[in-house]
Amino acid sequence: MKTPLPDDKTLIPALLQEYWNLTITQFAFIPEGESAYSYKIQTDTRGTFYLKIVDQDSVNGHMTATQMIFSLPVQRMVALAHLPSVTAPLPQITVRRTLSASHEHLLFALYTFIEGETLGNAYPMPDTLIQHIARAAATVHTVPLRRSLYRLAPQDSLTSPFDRQLLTDLTLVENISLADAPAYLQKVHAIVWPRREQIRAFLAKANGYKNSALQKPVQHVLCHGDLWGGNIILAPDNTLTLLDWESSVIAPRERDAFDYINNFAAFDAGYRLVHQEPIRWHADWLAFYAYRRNLRNLAYWLHNLLHMPLNEIQRAHYIDMLGFHCLERFEGVERTCAELTQMLT
Repeated sequence: MKTPLPDDKTLIPALLQEYWNLTITQFAFIPEGESAYSYKIQTDTRGTFYLKIVDQDSVNGHMTATQMIFSLPVQRMVALAHLPSVTAPLPQITVRRTLSASHEHLLFALYTFIEGETLGNAYPMPDTLIQHIARAAATVHTVPLRRSLYRLAPQDSLTSPFDRQLLTDLTLVENISLADAPAYLQKVHAIVWPRREQIRAFLAKANGYKNSALQKPVQHVLCHGDLWGGNIILAPDNTLTLLDWESSVIAPRERDAFDYINNFAAFDAGYRLVHQEPIRWHADWLAFYAYRRNLRNLAYWLHNLLHMPLNEIQRAHYIDMLGFHCLERFEGVERTCAELTQMLT
């Protein structure tokens, strides 16, 4: 979130004392993320923690809270596994022996705080860094899951159906009155409506890749699910810490690999350093995930702008994301996926 949680100065100290027996010396809001409030928590004797607060009354917050039923125990398992060169912030157990706490419509989760900058600004990444990330992904993919965790695994957010809502919202954009609509809605119309046919074609192409991918049997593994640079911290000892496991899922290995299709040769080379057995990457799965991620982002930001009560900061942020971090990337995704299909065929 870009703005702090209301009443955070009283709510956070009281809840951390009740559920984690922590006495806070100070805390600071971190204005990042789309689905949760983030805070850096400092204590007198037990070090520094990261607090994530999810508003379950919002559509996206409810989805995140549901995904955390699976992601929290998975993340704790990875953090405690002592994997080579990859780890995760450790979710903290409450005094009630749970991995989260609830207060009214809010869900709280506490983690060890990892110092350092993420790789969100490291693009374009050098081959060596992509290979390092690929080795981390391959290592996570080897982690065995208990049967009880398999039963908790959520549906993949990129395969969940959002197509109908997106098409409905495109129709709503068409009906925006340019004469008397608020300025932010006029901006939405100016960005989205001229691209409407491209969006529909993009959606149809994604479904085509899906139909083709489903014809190919693939191995399903534990995937982080959102392996972009902003969710990775590189430590001085070369360990990669993977943040934000809420998208973790049991899926084809391409689910983590598609973020690196712009330099897939480097990713493949790094991945094979961990997996010595022959690997066959499926271009249809890589392309499907690349298309769906852009469409999901479009559906999410457009739906929030049209339906959710946002403040001016949130609206400006979503409008910026809609244009410059979504629709402007469509042509690049199409071109890269076409080239990837040729390379892997």
